[in-house]
Amino acid sequence: MNRLHLRLLALVGALVMVVAACGGDAGPGGDDGTTAAPAATTAAPAATTAAPATTTSGAALAPLAIWADDKFGAIIEQVAAPFTEETGVPIEVTVIDFEDMREQIVTQAPAGQGPDIFIGAHDWVGEMVANGIAAPIDLGGAAANLTEPSLNALTVDGTLYALPYAAENVTLYYNTDLVDTPPATVEELTAACDALGDAIENCWGITGGGTAGDAYHNFSFVSAGGGYIFGFSPETGFDVEDIGLDSEGAIAGVEALATLVAEGYIGPLDDDAAKQLFIDGVEPFYLSGPWQINSLNESGMPWSAAPLPTLDGNVMAPFIGVRGFYISQFGANPAIAQEFLLNFIATDETMLALHEADPRGPTWIPTLDAIGDDPVFSAFGASGANGQFMPNIPEMGSVWGPLGDQLLAVRQGSVDATTAMTQAAEQVQTAIAGG
Repeated sequence: MNRLHLRLLALVGALVMVVAACGGDAGPGGDDGTTAAPAATTAAPAATTAAPATTTSGAALAPLAIWADDKFGAIIEQVAAPFTEETGVPIEVTVIDFEDMREQIVTQAPAGQGPDIFIGAHDWVGEMVANGIAAPIDLGGAAANLTEPSLNALTVDGTLYALPYAAENVTLYYNTDLVDTPPATVEELTAACDALGDAIENCWGITGGGTAGDAYHNFSFVSAGGGYIFGFSPETGFDVEDIGLDSEGAIAGVEALATLVAEGYIGPLDDDAAKQLFIDGVEPFYLSGPWQINSLNESGMPWSAAPLPTLDGNVMAPFIGVRGFYISQFGANPAIAQEFLLNFIATDETMLALHEADPRGPTWIPTLDAIGDDPVFSAFGASGANGQFMPNIPEMGSVWGPLGDQLLAVRQGSVDATTAMTQAAEQVQTAIAGG
């Protein structure tokens, strides 16, 4: 196992965010998505209400179908009008919950019912390529405006399959009315909660995942002692036969999590409950990602963000994810879809608008420059510098369920760390083998 390569990739990406002031569920990629039908299409932009333009042969141009979550539908529609005016191609934007996106793409795209373009996470890319869904993308000169780690995350066997727009990982939020100085260690964190005493109801809000478990938010404990998902070599890539969930370091980190739960520092909460206690001012610390920034600002509570604390002297290495715009091989207009991404999404104006609508770590370098020296995104970048990119291979789909369920069992006190992580590794191995 060579984890140095993963750490170096993470460090390069995160340091770019720090220097330039970068920025629930089975996983942020929507592995627990349902197969419900897509949400209704949003109102079409004015430019698409007119009859479609026609070619010289009189044939109407097929609309460019784009699936996006509710944060980005309006932005895409704004750039749709000039695109349609320039090319004659109408755009239809369908808003779908991000957690449902992956399942719907996998089931509907091969049947010809999917989009031309869709937004997805980088750990989907292996599955999308294996299923023949994701089309290669040539960014040309636009690639120079993107961080190298974000491009690497969406690349398989030397081929890029999506236009990255954001990177993300969890970090430590804290209530600035309750905490003067953010803790550098877990020991300092628990001591701060001890000092607050009856003024708090919960010390450190970390989602347990409700009924399904949450491998993503709890992974920093697995990794703190050196745990990992799959072994990695720069020459051969991920080794799915080298599963690091039952390694000594992984077990030690999960034992520390179990102790914090048993001592009352981490409650048996789902993410909504943990977040609400933080907003209510009775939970001083909360672990989550940049997707919480807008709602925390809207709440009016006093908060800031800091790097994740060390655990028993070891850094907590969160998962790092990258999001991007994919082009579907099953779409009607792959060439036109690429033109839209290159000329209307990969621009300074659109990338900044995407960041402002849903603040995450920008991968577009001019956006990094535009947001300036932001201490919150510096905290996310510092945590990400220690992180591990989620493996972008199809076998990662076999990890979320077993790992999340076993971590939930540990937090519920129904199984010890050694048993849980041994079972998680065995279950992942069996699932990969088709058992």
